[in-house]
Parts: sequence; structure tokens; C-alpha cells
Amino acid sequence: MDRRLQEHGFVSRATGFTLVELVTVMVVVAALSVLLLPRFSHREATEPAQADQLGRTLRHAQALAMSQGRALTLDVISPTTYAITDGVSPIRNPAGELQSYSLANGVLIAAGGDVKFDSLGRPLSGASLITAPQTWTFSGGASVTLQPVTGFVTVTP
Repeated sequence: MDRRLQEHGFVSRATGFTLVELVTVMVVVAALSVLLLPRFSHREATEPAQADQLGRTLRHAQALAMSQGRALTLDVISPTTYAITDGVSPIRNPAGELQSYSLANGVLIAAGGDVKFDSLGRPLSGASLITAPQTWTFSGGASVTLQPVTGFVTVTP
């Protein structure tokens, strides 16, 4: 410390944050979290996001059928529940997760049924290839369409 400051009675004070500054920062962080967290948690429950999830599940069922070399079915169990099954019960993916999905926030599958993928990833209706696009329509108008032969999936929000 400078001797001149000591001679005149000025004493240096340790620097740091005051209690008021800390509380102010905490209030700002709390206010931002209240505003931003609901956007992240409700985002996945919107109808377009759930339609996109069904599209991803169709692609996943197709990929699993090809990788496992066996037929797998996307089974619409109810207007709010669907699963990837082996024809009888939901299967587990290679990570061990059960492949069953539920829709949230009152979103329903209004139209659309089961589809089976053979070991080559082709969509089937019974024992034959589907010949027309298959569409799942949601209660609010979003839809997911599966093309015949290729199994190409399109999602329309």
C-alpha cells in the first residue's frame, strides 16, 4: 500500500461483491428462468412436435427392421398411444429402451392405422407392399405420410 495513503488515514478495503449485488443477480436469474423454462418444457408437447415424433418413430421402426433383419410394426394402440412392436408386444431398441410412445396435451391421432416394415425396410399391408401413401392425421390437422415401396416419411405441421 502506498505510504502517502497510510499517512493520511486512507485504508484500502478488500474488494468483493456486496449482498445487494448478489441478491440483484439472483433476482435477475430467477426472472429469466421463469420466462424461459416454460418454452423448453411445453415445446415438445405441441401438435407439430408430436407429429414430427411420429415421423421419427416411423423412420426408427424402418431402420430397426432392417438392422435386426425381421419384420416390425408401428402399432397404433389407441388415439393417444403407439409403439414399435414385433406383432405382439412393444420391443426394446439396442439401448434397451421400450419403444412405446404417448401423446400429450390432448393431441390425438384422428386417422391412421398400423404399418409393418419387412426386413428390407419396405412398408407392408398384411403380407404385400402398400400401394398407396398411408397417412396419420392428428386432431389439429397435422399429418404424417408414409410413401409406398420406399417408406419415405413426410410430416406436415
